[in-house]
Amino acid sequence: MTRSSGGGAFSASHDALVGRYAYHHETDVWTWSDEMYRIHGFEPGEVVPSTELVMRHIHPDDRAAAWESREAVVEHQRPFSFLHRIVTATNGERVVIAAGHPEVEPDGTRFVAGHLVDLTEIRREAVAVELDTAASDFAAHRAVIEQAKGVLVQLYSVDPDTAFALLRAFSMNSNRKVRDVAGALVAGAGRDLTPTKGRSPSAHDVLERLLGAPEPERDESPTG
Repeated sequence: MTRSSGGGAFSASHDALVGRYAYHHETDVWTWSDEMYRIHGFEPGEVVPSTELVMRHIHPDDRAAAWESREAVVEHQRPFSFLHRIVTATNGERVVIAAGHPEVEPDGTRFVAGHLVDLTEIRREAVAVELDTAASDFAAHRAVIEQAKGVLVQLYSVDPDTAFALLRAFSMNSNRKVRDVAGALVAGAGRDLTPTKGRSPSAHDVLERLLGAPEPERDESPTG
């Protein structure tokens, strides 16, 4: 199938930042959120997700690591989180971080629940963030943000640019400032609330747990 590479969901990458999935490995049945389809370059419901489809869209150099992650969660019931590249249906390359953990249905059926965070655009922004006019917040709160990056680097063995991209991704997804996300992560690490390296749930789940639900937008208009 030939697809146009212009326009579509990827013209606004932040709209499809976090995709969620469920994987029933005994039957090879996958359930994808709309964002999962879009990250892979499809319209929602356009294809039937399967392990074969997922592996086909992973960059050839990253497939071995992807399969190891699958084995870790399916065979050994361990959560996983790893950075890799995917090749979309439009032959574009995306940088993503995948995460998953074992779950059990009420009837005892085991499955994997997780998400895929598209870091492509935000990681590119992170590399050049100090050249951006929006970097003042970063500069003013550099110390706590650098500490938070260090926590993520240690927990997930990612580079500092990717660690900052994860902070930015969660910031946008939760409608919170990067400095607030970083502060919560650093505070959690100081109280031993962050997980142990090698047995960590995804960074997104850790941040979600530390920060709780997104704060509602506040009405700053004066009251009478």
